Amino acid sequence: MANYDSIIVSTRVRLARNLKDIPFPAMLKGSPKSSEKVVNTVTAACDKLFKYDFYKMSGISDIDRLTLQEMHLISPNLAKNTDNGAVCISKDSQMSIMINEEDHIRAQCVMGGFCLEECYKKVNAFDDKLSEIAALAYDDKLGYLTACPTNLGTGMRASVMLFLPALTKTRELASIINHVQQMGLTVRGFYGEGSEGIGYLYQISNQITIGVSELDLLKNVANAVIKICESEQSAREKLHSKLGIALEDSVSRSLGILLYAKRLSSGEFMEHIANVKLGTALNILDLSMPMLNHLTEFCQPASLCRYGGGKLSADKRDKLRADLVRSKIQER
Repeated sequence: MANYDSIIVSTRVRLARNLKDIPFPAMLKGSPKSSEKVVNTVTAACDKLFKYDFYKMSGISDIDRLTLQEMHLISPNLAKNTDNGAVCISKDSQMSIMINEEDHIRAQCVMGGFCLEECYKKVNAFDDKLSEIAALAYDDKLGYLTACPTNLGTGMRASVMLFLPALTKTRELASIINHVQQMGLTVRGFYGEGSEGIGYLYQISNQITIGVSELDLLKNVANAVIKICESEQSAREKLHSKLGIALEDSVSRSLGILLYAKRLSSGEFMEHIANVKLGTALNILDLSMPMLNHLTEFCQPASLCRYGGGKLSADKRDKLRADLVRSKIQER
């Protein structure tokens, strides 16, 4: 396979599971014993597989919850559940097991790059261990039972985060999305369902979870990702060829702003970091793509507040963001 490191940002595989004979999380409010049983089951499985940190949503600050969300370790739904929501996060931050989100258990593995098989192996190992110690909600015809019918069957979502500036700029993305949907897949924004493609970042994931095996789902997502990467690569070359010095000027101006701005709002930062990433991918600039991807995540509002030691005003966040971006780029 061709090298698509400048397009593929990260991979995630998630399994939704529920314990048998316990109501779905939406019905667990005021049932501490049932909620605690879910927690104990998850931690027992994690204990046998990896070292982890355990957080109750009620026991951490708003900033910490939002930071975990920005890092894609928990979902917006879990962040809001301060009644009985919790999460186990492996020490390497690859595995995160969300507890009492929409389902009792949402186990996910997130890794940088294109690694669907590796993510699946890790999350499947947890699923196997979970099945050994607990009876799961399962139906012989429907498969794994989930709170939302769209997750019935395998309960699996496999997704790949892609950086697609050229397809967006050339307005070819709409036809790509239409084609992907016909393949039983979907395209979501930076933070998943209901979010926008901020910074030209999009998640490609399976939409169908029932009537197909987990391995076939992985294969379908992988095939779609490769086709999209080929289209993005072609669109980048056409864009550079068509715009030439105008594109190089735009990229250089964005780099200048990131290097010399004293304040950077979140929106302005995402616009210019995306432009600089495109310039790096086209060899207009000599920068590290992993470093730029890390900055994209680290300079989100809650992550900045956590780094800065607590709640910060928008102005202080903008100043801190500009200082951090300048420092990291100059280190190159």
